Amino acid sequence: MNSTLLLAITESGKADMLMSIAKKAGSTGGTVLNARGTASSSLLCVLGLGDSHKEILLTLVSDETKDAVFTAISHAPHIKGLVSAIPTTRSEQQKTSAEGWDLVNIICTKGYGDDIMAAARKAGAGGGTIVDGRGTAKEDDIAFFGATLVAEKELLLIFLRKAVSDAVLQSVSKLPCMQQKGSGIAFTFSVQALTNLGA
Repeated sequence: MNSTLLLAITESGKADMLMSIAKKAGSTGGTVLNARGTASSSLLCVLGLGDSHKEILLTLVSDETKDAVFTAISHAPHIKGLVSAIPTTRSEQQKTSAEGWDLVNIICTKGYGDDIMAAARKAGAGGGTIVDGRGTAKEDDIAFFGATLVAEKELLLIFLRKAVSDAVLQSVSKLPCMQQKGSGIAFTFSVQALTNLGA
């Protein structure tokens, strides 16, 4: 059975409400992640007013319930943000199509997310969402008082028109913070559907 990942980015405190709506429409469950949005205005960034707390809802739904769940989330009252549908398998048409949207995922060392977002904007991106994370421990990681220290990471999620995805990836890959071995990785998903919440 094929399935689709529904990914919704919304205001802080709203993801549980979206999950409840999704369950009523046929979803069996999901995961909520804390994140922050990136300001589209450099003035807002300077003033410290641009970043905002966000939540990300991830729910994997069957193809039979996908449309019902997507529609229910899209029409959720009093919730702003966006929701996308990302197929877990790619069709030949999606592989060759230059239309529609991509979800660009960039994993980097913590602290570089804003620099990467600035480079992405110069290449044609609007805004994005930054999720805090951490690397996974390896055998040669440093042990400190019996605990293994692992690098803190950031994940940038940027929805882009397919026509600008390559330009953004090329721009980001040239940044000094992405040149070091193991410093980051970027990859894309083809988005099946994308709509604004609260529109």
